[in-house]
Amino acid sequence: MTDNASVVAIAEPARVQISQIDKQLKGIWSSQAGATRASTFNLLVFEPEQADPNSIAEAIGTIAVQHPCRAIALVGASEAAQNGLEAYIAAYCPVSEGGNRESICCEYITLRASGQALRELHTTVASLLLPELETFLWWRGPLSPHMELFTSLQSVVDRTVIDSLLFEDPLQGLKNFATFALAQERNRSFGDLNWSRIIPWREETALAFDAEERRSCLGVLDRIIIEYGQGAEEPLNPAQAYLFLGWLAGRLGWQPLSIHTRELLQQIILRDETGRPIQATIRAVPGAAALAGQLTSVGLRSEEVGAACSTVLCGTDTSSCLRMQMNIGEANISRVSDVEMLSTEQLLSAALRTPDRDPIYEQSLAFLHALLQLK
Repeated sequence: MTDNASVVAIAEPARVQISQIDKQLKGIWSSQAGATRASTFNLLVFEPEQADPNSIAEAIGTIAVQHPCRAIALVGASEAAQNGLEAYIAAYCPVSEGGNRESICCEYITLRASGQALRELHTTVASLLLPELETFLWWRGPLSPHMELFTSLQSVVDRTVIDSLLFEDPLQGLKNFATFALAQERNRSFGDLNWSRIIPWREETALAFDAEERRSCLGVLDRIIIEYGQGAEEPLNPAQAYLFLGWLAGRLGWQPLSIHTRELLQQIILRDETGRPIQATIRAVPGAAALAGQLTSVGLRSEEVGAACSTVLCGTDTSSCLRMQMNIGEANISRVSDVEMLSTEQLLSAALRTPDRDPIYEQSLAFLHALLQLK
């Protein structure tokens, strides 16, 4: 991790033996007058080795400014033929707005593993956790080909946060994750930064039907169109669109009946609690690379005669605001809402502040689990 505006190194990364990590860290703190180690939890961060080697360190540094912790970066090299495990330690202190070094600092361990050592990394991690503190796992990459490590790490963590925007096979990844998360003990919690990214879309949609004269529309919606961005050089990632559909279906009690894929779109048939059919379309829309995988529009309407329920939400090129158009009686109402775009690190910080289980997210996962079984 290099020094940046938010943290300063009091001990640069140094390679150590696994058995000497705690001793070497104690040596760092005993030599630093005015710097106090602080850890409110253990933070594990996994990232495949092929990713930017600096990004994981910079991300942890940004988070540690707000959340003092023992951070352990896990770097996996599944393609390496040989068994190998390397360890590095470092220590950093936040920098105040006035440019001074804060006295409350945190320590940083990197484990770079391959072969059998990677598959057994959870045992090494367990020996390095600070006892009696909660442990969070931030999984920064696709589940495959490291599902074995992801599974074994669950024995030492209390909460796991993934980012389905990073999945190489988004629908298979969502299916695997939903299957896994829904089968876990109830004292564990799971989150997805991609679920957090669509909070503005969920909030605006709920607001569109909050007025008393529009609530009846929720019972007659039968046509849903969800669009997401497709960058020219980016692989398709409809995870956000599916998470939004899962949220809507979960809240309205819809069940999936079928799913058909044709080129850039998926046609999904659902039914409500009365058996009434609903058709949902998810499709990719070419656009800027920055919007790849991001929701770009949501359309909700009813074909029922006399039902003035049409609602359309559209993002902008910068995703900094949402424009909503809806019918209320014979009137067509339009409004624009500002959207605060949070960085990945800000989304994770929010997830760390709310570690409890999210029943609405779990409801969405349960719907997606049922839906993706139909593929």
